[in-house]
Amino acid sequence: MEYVFEYTLKTPVTVGERTVEVLKFHRPKVRDFLRTDGHAMDSIAADQALCSALSGEPEIIIQAIDIEDWAVIRVELGKVWLKFGLKPKEADPNLKAEQELPL
Repeated sequence: MEYVFEYTLKTPVTVGERTVEVLKFHRPKVRDFLRTDGHAMDSIAADQALCSALSGEPEIIIQAIDIEDWAVIRVELGKVWLKFGLKPKEADPNLKAEQELPL
C-alpha cells in the first residue's frame, strides 16, 4: 500500500491492550470520503471518520488522540479535503476550489 503521510504521535494512544504510536495514511480513494457521509464537512466527526479511513485505525483509536497530535493531523486532513475539492467551498464561499487555504 502506498502511504503518503506518516505521523508519529507525541502522545501514543492506548485502547485496551493495543498501543498506537504511528499513523500511516494511504493515498485517498473515493471510498474513504464515503465514510464521512452523514457528517457536516467542517465537523470533527467528518475528520475523525476520514482519519480512520485513511489510516486503517478504528475510530475508537482516533477518538483517543491527544489534542496536540490532533491539531497536526487535522492540518494534513485539510490538505486531503482540499484535493478532493470539498472543504474550501465549505470553509469560505468566496474561495475557489483551485485556491489553497492558508494553513
